[in-house]
Amino acid sequence: MDQEKGEAAMSGAAAKVGDTVGTLTAEAGKVVQDKIDQAKPVIRDLRESAGIAMDKAADLAQKASSAGVHAVDAVQGAAHDVANQASQAANAVYQHGARAGGSVTRYAAEQPLTALLAAAAIGYGIAYLIHRT
Repeated sequence: MDQEKGEAAMSGAAAKVGDTVGTLTAEAGKVVQDKIDQAKPVIRDLRESAGIAMDKAADLAQKASSAGVHAVDAVQGAAHDVANQASQAANAVYQHGARAGGSVTRYAAEQPLTALLAAAAIGYGIAYLIHRT
């Protein structure tokens, strides 16, 4: 009989432990499910925010690329304009030099002695400046 009472007590204790474990498991499952349910909107919001951020980043990258293309076009246009202006300036200097050379040639042909004296004075001045320093 003592053995039967012991077995009955053990059986009752095991049933209580089983019930307690079952209750705790159910409560823990409910708490975990509640936390998951609470996290779902936050995760959804994070996904939406990440998508928006990626769209903005792609838009900015496209705008930066477009701005770079415009900048390259502007630089190329400016370089082309500068090249044209430099060519025109070089042509103008060449023409002025050719006219000046023609004038000097005419003057030397008309006034050879004066041209010789002017050339000698210029040569002496240049030699003086070179040897002075």
